[in-house]
Amino acid sequence: MKNKLIKIMEEKNMKVVRVDKHEYELENGDVYPNVFELDEDITVEEFQKLLDESKFLVLSHIKNIEEENE
Repeated sequence: MKNKLIKIMEEKNMKVVRVDKHEYELENGDVYPNVFELDEDITVEEFQKLLDESKFLVLSHIKNIEEENE
């Protein structure tokens, strides 16, 4: 199960096309609430970097949990 989740997350590319203080939109039209508290305006490029870093962090945690349980 974890290996399948890791593979899906690694292959999924989430490209941000719009961001404001409350939500962001991906190129496929999906809109999500911000998980980051934004005190100031942020560019799409800056938000994309935050989202990519968050994805990397989550993947790292999942892989570490998997290794500990082996």
